[in-house]
Amino acid sequence: MEEAVFPYSNSSPQPKNKKPMTGLIVSLIVLAALIGGFVLMKQPKKVEEKKDVVVEEKGPSPTEKPKIEKSTVKIQVINGTGTPGQAGVVVKALESAGYSADNIKTGNAEKFDNTTTSITARDNFEEIVNNIKSALGPTFEKITVVSPNLGADSEFDIVIVTGGKIFEEATPTPSKAVTETPTLSPTVTPTLTPTPKP
Repeated sequence: MEEAVFPYSNSSPQPKNKKPMTGLIVSLIVLAALIGGFVLMKQPKKVEEKKDVVVEEKGPSPTEKPKIEKSTVKIQVINGTGTPGQAGVVVKALESAGYSADNIKTGNAEKFDNTTTSITARDNFEEIVNNIKSALGPTFEKITVVSPNLGADSEFDIVIVTGGKIFEEATPTPSKAVTETPTLSPTVTPTLTPTPKP
């Protein structure tokens, strides 16, 4: 019996052409890549926002006042009562509170009629004024802060005029003057008497 040969039978190996299949797959991949690239290109681009670099300055903020060193504050102390040594008492109290005696000048007021101690200061010296009030509190009963503040042309940062009991110099009361009159002792005057002759 003869075997029938079918043109599409698997019995005899026939070479298959794989080239068209591979080319088709590569074409599909390239086509997909082109379509994907096109789609990506058409999407709206995200614009990168430029960030402004802000450099923070390390200075005092508008609400924060700069710290003032007590040892650098220039102070004038004026004796406003005429009490001897009163300005010196203030200088000692300020030194004890941390202020430098080298920056403190003393003087006398033109009139000795201040019943209240007053403090006048430059702008931004509120903390120093409060500290001085505390330092002088034990010495003076009444302390006031005077405004307007000292001008920019002032030689001093703080001016203190002492107040309190007005000093009155004791005037001497007239007393009876005792005058001594010198007493003279009697003087002996020699008398000449004639002597007898022998």
